[in-house]
Amino acid sequence: VTHSIPEAVYLSTRIVVMSPRPGRVSDVIESTLPKKRPLDIRETPEFLAIAARVRDGLRAGHSYD
Repeated sequence: VTHSIPEAVYLSTRIVVMSPRPGRVSDVIESTLPKKRPLDIRETPEFLAIAARVRDGLRAGHSYD
């Protein structure tokens, strides 16, 4: 469990995005990154795309529509 998006993307093979109150699973993201990850993977388009999807999922959970 982490509250850091880069940490979640770097360490995980699957990322579960939760909605706020009540806490529910809003998205499950399977990582397509290789199992062995050098630190500089954090600068790749693939890493950044996964992080953006996590961020978008969190923002959607805070929508008041």
